[in-house]
Amino acid sequence: MGQATRTSKLLLDLGKREEGGANPGKRASLEATADVLNQARAFYLDFFLAHAQKLTERVSYYSEKHLEMLTRALSPNELLTWAESHPVATRDHPHPWEGWNFSERFPGMPFAYRRAAIKDAIGKARSYLSNLARWKKSGKKAGEPGVPGAGNHPTLYEGTVELDLESRGKEHARFVRLKVYTGTSWQWCNYPIKHSRYFQQRLTDPAWEKQSPKLVVRKNEASLHFCQTQEVKAQKIVESKQD
Repeated sequence: MGQATRTSKLLLDLGKREEGGANPGKRASLEATADVLNQARAFYLDFFLAHAQKLTERVSYYSEKHLEMLTRALSPNELLTWAESHPVATRDHPHPWEGWNFSERFPGMPFAYRRAAIKDAIGKARSYLSNLARWKKSGKKAGEPGVPGAGNHPTLYEGTVELDLESRGKEHARFVRLKVYTGTSWQWCNYPIKHSRYFQQRLTDPAWEKQSPKLVVRKNEASLHFCQTQEVKAQKIVESKQD
């Protein structure tokens, strides 16, 4: 069994307001959202690299399969819980660690965006530390892995995006609702989209599993990229045998 992947791209309409496009303020909010989420990811990347021992920590557990105690690395969900319990002010932990006050630096950030930043940072930090350990073990003097950058296209999980593809008779009357950062606060905004019947059929094809979209903001366009996956069976290769 293998897995096929494809990406379906949904363009946001950033054309002229009088022609159905998003107003300049909404366009600016997309850029502000991508920027503040990069900053949040950088915060947690620095946090994990400053506490690298947590990423390599192992815990004991009883294996039903082997009938003995074994050890394993902390799961991403366990690391996420730990990463939220110390830098984020909560009822149970009202005082974040000194120098790592996420709540103060990013007030009001929706928890779905915060968790997306944490998950991205975990992956980047673990990959970097793994590559660094292999490089040190190799004894090479050149080729030391560099610290990863925090830039990435943010993933829009449930609670940050609502997509409405219901036809209302006009192409520009279809919208996607996004939770965006205006520069001072987080708000829900409707963005007109450019999509076709082909896109709708492609996105709703039951043979393909749809993942949470990524927000891609470029100089002259903004879009949602939906990754879709499908399990495929490898074709059997019949080899002819020579006598």
